[in-house]
Amino acid sequence: MRTEEDLRDAFDHLAGTAPHPGQIRQALELGGRRAAHRRTALIAVTAVATATAAVAAVLTPHLLLSGNDSADQETRTSAWARWVGLSLPKNVYATTQVYGANRQDSELQVVNATPWPTFCQLQVHRNGDFDPGRIPPGSPTIALGGHQARIVTSTKNAPFPPGPQGYRFPLLGAPMQTLVWQPAEGLWALLSCESQRRLGTRKIPTIDGPFDPDVTMASTIARSLSVGPQQLGSPFVADELPDGLAARRITYSPATGNVAGSGEDFAVMFSDGNPGTGYRKPPSGCSLSFKSPPPKVCPEGNQAYQPQVGDDIEIRYSTGEFWDSSSRHAAPVAIIQGMKAYYVYATGLATSQTKNTVPPYDAVRLEGNGVAITIRSLAPKPSLNELRGIAENLQLTSSPQNPATWFDAATSIP
Repeated sequence: MRTEEDLRDAFDHLAGTAPHPGQIRQALELGGRRAAHRRTALIAVTAVATATAAVAAVLTPHLLLSGNDSADQETRTSAWARWVGLSLPKNVYATTQVYGANRQDSELQVVNATPWPTFCQLQVHRNGDFDPGRIPPGSPTIALGGHQARIVTSTKNAPFPPGPQGYRFPLLGAPMQTLVWQPAEGLWALLSCESQRRLGTRKIPTIDGPFDPDVTMASTIARSLSVGPQQLGSPFVADELPDGLAARRITYSPATGNVAGSGEDFAVMFSDGNPGTGYRKPPSGCSLSFKSPPPKVCPEGNQAYQPQVGDDIEIRYSTGEFWDSSSRHAAPVAIIQGMKAYYVYATGLATSQTKNTVPPYDAVRLEGNGVAITIRSLAPKPSLNELRGIAENLQLTSSPQNPATWFDAATSIP
């Protein structure tokens, strides 16, 4: 669910673009103080795309363009490329993006010079991950350029699976309306938007204000998406990993359009395919809210970064304002890649009741030149030597703040 902290960040970001921002921020401040918060690990994604004749007859497929270059072909078929281009309208930003084998999710935020926020979630599915037979018969249609989309209404009593996957700003509207169409052959796209109800020019928005479906905004965004794959940049090349490890998910949050101070945030979760060797399900009753002291060892932060059962290694690259958090308080244990290196515990919060059941360190963290790179193990008994070996063999971008110059994730992430 959308947390108060997440919404407060969004309102604060929007307030800066609205008339009389001081008045809005003062009202939000009266609503409660911000809690300290940090983001950690990962999330999961799965995917979808088989056709049903009755529905497919309504939707017009568009073939992907093909080329001869082998690198281009790898980009087109890779899970680590955008299957549709995020050529978004002005003032629409993809704040969180999650890439999996057969499903890609993008969380969108509209910054419209008003204090009333709009949030959207885009899913793109392939390889049978979405069953169009679940589209209710008789759902109205809308033209999207050369395509037709269905408008599917979902309520709490009649949900339309798969529901939108919320990370930082989950959708809350009831009912919810989703555009469903085929942007290209073999792909299905689902796009939902909601806007907070405007309560008059003299009203100041509140965190718990009502949200309504926004099909108009969803249609505008859908028409802006470009057909055909688009390169996803990676700030590192990870081609020397322990045997058996392969990327399972990528999570990317760009600095542009995000909360101030976030920076570029790019994380890859690797797995050996054995659910018994890596991350295990958090203890029952584990709370993801910030508490001091926490009741148990729990993962924290943006749900897009939470690990899943079977995840083994995470490499996370960040240019956020807290990139030097270890350098501020400790001496490095080594210099790796020209950066200060530290051994840290990065998976969760430990209490006196659990301190003997968790490893003292589970990650190697590199800090330097405005960048933090955390290589952490999710195994019950982490090997710091293994993590250090991964850190020493990464090839890093020379332009941390410029994703346009990063490596092609399709060829740099195994």
